[in-house]
Amino acid sequence: MKHLASILILLLFSQMGHAQTKGNTSYETLWTKVAQLEEESLTISALEVVNTISKKSKKEQNSPQTIKALLYSSKYSMVLEEESQLTIVNEFKSEINKATTPTKNILESYLANLYWQYYQQNRFEFYNRTKTETKEDHLDFRTWDLSTLFEEITFHFERSLEDKEVLQKLDINIFKDILDHQKDSKLYRPSLYDVLAHTALDFYKTSENGIITPSYKFELDQPKYFTSAEKFSVLTLNPKDSSSLQLKALKLYQQLLTFHLKDKSPLAMVNVDIERLHFVKQYASIQEVDQYYLEALKNTANSFKGDVAALYHYEIAALYDQWAKNFLPISDEKNQWKRKEALEICNAIIEKYPKSVAAEKSLALKSQILSRNLQLKAEGALPINTASRILVNYKNMDGLKLSAYTITEGEKVQLEKIYPIEKQKSFINKLQLAKQWTGTLKNVGDYQNHSTEILLPALPNGLYVILAEDDAT
Repeated sequence: MKHLASILILLLFSQMGHAQTKGNTSYETLWTKVAQLEEESLTISALEVVNTISKKSKKEQNSPQTIKALLYSSKYSMVLEEESQLTIVNEFKSEINKATTPTKNILESYLANLYWQYYQQNRFEFYNRTKTETKEDHLDFRTWDLSTLFEEITFHFERSLEDKEVLQKLDINIFKDILDHQKDSKLYRPSLYDVLAHTALDFYKTSENGIITPSYKFELDQPKYFTSAEKFSVLTLNPKDSSSLQLKALKLYQQLLTFHLKDKSPLAMVNVDIERLHFVKQYASIQEVDQYYLEALKNTANSFKGDVAALYHYEIAALYDQWAKNFLPISDEKNQWKRKEALEICNAIIEKYPKSVAAEKSLALKSQILSRNLQLKAEGALPINTASRILVNYKNMDGLKLSAYTITEGEKVQLEKIYPIEKQKSFINKLQLAKQWTGTLKNVGDYQNHSTEILLPALPNGLYVILAEDDAT
């Protein structure tokens, strides 16, 4: 049970918040009473109040309150019942059978997620099960094989998106009491349909998309999937592999783009489009996939103006930064300066659109590009009174100030137990200084990691710790 308990706590109550309902004194009073009873550990009494809220909300057709009451009653079932998995799932099924849009859709999404999270916490058990022609027990999902479970998850996610025209007209603010809002979330997820669709996409985009293997397997193997949002929205997708999660993801992206292409503000559409391009890039099985992705970003950026275009330019900067990680001195130098190009794009976005979302993202990437890195490596035992070398791995540094301190075995053990690094430095500075010197590093301005060797002066017999600091002066 206790797997499903953690699912409900971590999934349900993080996806849909449990803040007190504002603007309705009656519900607010009832939920306050629930909170008080919870604090007093009076679970049965709290459940009785929740049941009252459930009856009231159904009578008044208050969808958010109905859903919230079900979540709380499920939570209490975990406390009051030893084996509550089936009880909770069956309660969701029962409510779904009685509910109408939009309550039904939200509960379908929850049920699909319950199954999905249950699989994630028990995946190794499922991989050892043999596929059966029929469900071993159509009521007990714990006995299902992997294919059956995934088919059921897909079924409920698809049901959660039925009556999409109704869902698309429901402003997400209607559900503010049970939805966990993030900054500017309404700009990118303005309707209930958006929230439910993206919840389904989280499943469809899973890397475990090869679990169900049909005779014909859908592949992202054509450049056309990188076409513009408008063209992609009407693209004919091969329907042969109806079980493919990737195909379902693409079709859902099509529906979201079609829905938002007519919006006055392009932000929701752009958000979906960029997410779609990320997805295709991640799973496409075509040559030069990065070049198709880059071309798509550039073409779309040119079709917009201002801070909307900047969102695509930021993605180009992020791609260049990713390419820069492939740089290898001598053996593969073609991407050496890509991080510098990325920084130039970020600086341009920050300067032109300082208060935009693209600028916020660019500032984070800029900070990452400009960050410094330093690692030293020396032999554990060196000849007495003989100069040697230290291997230095560094990034964005011009020189080092190095200090050698004598240290005892006991002090070494103490130092290894000290965190964070600021406290380690304070500890080292109290040791006896044996020698101090500087080392020059070659910084060509490519914002890449480099390696070199610097001098380690001759030292008498003893145990030493070397402190290296940026020699900014």
